This record gives sequence, C-alpha cells and structure tokens, in this order.
Amino acid sequence: MPTPISRTKAVRDLLALARPAEPVTLAPVDAVGLTAALDAAALCDVPERACSVRDGYAVRSADVAGAKPLHPVRLTVGECIRAESPDPALVVEGATARVLTGGLVPPGADAVLAEEDVETDGDAILVREPVRKGWFVRATGGEIPSGTVVAREGRIITPQAAAVMTRTRVTDVSAHPRPLARIMALGSELTAPGGRETGLERFPADNLILLRGLFAQASASVEQTGVIPDNCDELVRFLSGPLPEIAITTGGTGNSERDFAFEAATRAGFTEVFKRIDIRPGRNMFAAHRDRTLLFGLPGPPAAVHACFHAVILPVIRRLRGLPDQAEPLKARFTQPINARPGSEWLVQCELALNGATLCATPYAGKAVPPMFGLSQANGLAILQGNTTLVPGDEAEILTTFF
Repeated sequence: MPTPISRTKAVRDLLALARPAEPVTLAPVDAVGLTAALDAAALCDVPERACSVRDGYAVRSADVAGAKPLHPVRLTVGECIRAESPDPALVVEGATARVLTGGLVPPGADAVLAEEDVETDGDAILVREPVRKGWFVRATGGEIPSGTVVAREGRIITPQAAAVMTRTRVTDVSAHPRPLARIMALGSELTAPGGRETGLERFPADNLILLRGLFAQASASVEQTGVIPDNCDELVRFLSGPLPEIAITTGGTGNSERDFAFEAATRAGFTEVFKRIDIRPGRNMFAAHRDRTLLFGLPGPPAAVHACFHAVILPVIRRLRGLPDQAEPLKARFTQPINARPGSEWLVQCELALNGATLCATPYAGKAVPPMFGLSQANGLAILQGNTTLVPGDEAEILTTFF
C-alpha cells in the first residue's frame, strides 16, 4: 500500500499542473464573479464635463463676491439646465442659470448656489452671501478620471467594478472563465437525486448535491453529474471521453473488489499524481492528470468528500480561476474544546460565525455528534495535527468557501 502524501505536498504538486483557462473577452456585466486577466481602466472621465451636484443656480463667483445679508446681489435667471441638456449657454455678468442635479455647469459660471440658499424675485434671484469657486460643482473626472484602473489583473470582478466600467465606456474586459467540472458518483446502490426510487436497497447520490453546491460556492461550474454502477468498463468509457479541467468520482477508492476507480483512471490514460493522502477523513483519495484534466477520486462518505474538496480541490479551483494563492491561512478561534487522535492531519467539521471582528469555530466532531448532522451544520473545516488538544480561545487554520 503506498505511503500517503502530505496535504501540502499534494496541493503543491497539483498546482504545478493546474493552469487557468485562456482568457475570454466579455461585457463587464457578463464578467461579474470572474477573475480579470488584464487590468481594465476607465475610458472616460466621470463626469465628462463639470456638473452640478445640487439643484440650484450656476453663478459667476465674482458676481456675488460683495453679497451681504442686507445688500443682496440680484441675478437674472436664464435657461434651465437639466442632466440631459447638451450645450448650455454662456452665463454673462449679472446673470445666472437654473441647474438641476447632474446638469452641466455652463461656460462662464464657476459655482452653484443651492436653491435653499437663495431667494427668488420674479425672473431673478437674490444672493445674500458670497460663494467660492467650485462650490457644489463636480469637476471633470471628479468621480473617476479616465485611465484609472477599475479591475486589476488577478482580482475578482465585482458588480461594483462592472457598473463603474460600464459608466466609463468600457465595453470589453478580459477575464478567465469559470472552471468546469464533471462529477460521477460510483455505486450500484445509488440513484440520481430527484428520482422516484422508493425501495430501501438504493438511495440518492447525495455527494452529487454536495459537490455541485461546493463548486457553486467556489465560483466554478458543474456541467454534468451522474451515477455509474459498479462496472469498471463503464467508468473507463466515461473517463476516456473528452473531459473539462476537473473530473471527479466519488466512491470506489478503497481496497475491496468493487473499488476500481484508480484502475479505471489508469486504463483511461491518466497519470497518477498521488494515490493516498495523509488526511482524515479522506485518506483514500487519489489524484491523476491527463492533458489539461485533473481527476480527483474521492472516497464515498460525504464527510470525506467535504474534507477532500476543501483540503485539495479548492486551492486548484482558485488557480484555475486565475486567482493568486492564498497568502496567509485563515484562522478561527474555537468556542469548545476538541481533541485530535494521534496520526494523520485531521479535518474537523466546524460551524463558522463572526463574533464582532473575530471568526469563531464551533466543532461538530466526536462520538456525541452524528456524522451527517455535523456535516449539515458545517460551513468549514479546521486543520488539526494528530494528538492535538485545543481549548476554548485557541486558534486553528480554517478551510472554507465562505470567507
């Protein structure tokens, strides 16, 4: 039996094989959630021309420099400038223009008086205080200058960035597409989820639901799921066909006569990366590669699938998305004591929650916690070395798709 590889070496070896997909060019709205392959910069100033930030009156500051409460300056009101008004007329000495929020500041004017700061007097306004240049005026490029990088290479394109790119006339952005995966659950006892199977001899392949959801949380896409019975030739046929960047099987990684997943991978032309990994649960996981496809053979128990995804597959997804490797491990403070048995690195199911600025972890482990109940409550895993005891307040490294 092969010696299990460490989790850190397994991830390192896989990352050496994983390469982001070639960038595609998309409209900003379609690139939300993807990773920018190149910097994307604003193509125009916002605003393109100086505009008013209040409803009021555009004035020449020099005209009202001598305004006093008892000696107001009277200005004749000309046109009304709205946000859509294209070319306002020149404001001459002794005149003003009514301007609404977003309307262009007309030539000649250099300030805007809010409507509540003036008095109307027929077709004129009375100004009782001076105003400085630029008052209530958004300068050209005051919100964002042309050439400002909005989405940086290697960063996720947010809805906010897509909105700013759209406003600044960016029509195309280069981004890495989401990684694609196909997932097959192995076992003659399984049925596809959502079927009408009512007998007790077969049950739904819950791992397909688990993995589809985990991939969605990691911003990757599952293009196909299915169930393959205990038939090695059928699995070989599936693995021999064209596959996306990630292929996953669940079950069939143990040592019984029905555990043929690794044999099928070898027959389908895959090359071993590792055959066992020193984590629990998930020790019988294997990984292999062929061309650009990485194949992950996961054990059948859902808790092991959950652990293997976070420990090994999640870093690969980040690399395929074009994201940088995580610089520092995420840590959480334990709310309850926990003991890890001697031996392997243990991945402990935890419920994570923010308590103020502190990330806290409540473990769901031990004989008192039914495994599937613990899985249903967990949104992360804590990494514990064998023969470790943690007390409330101690910290441990956390793996999760949530933070």
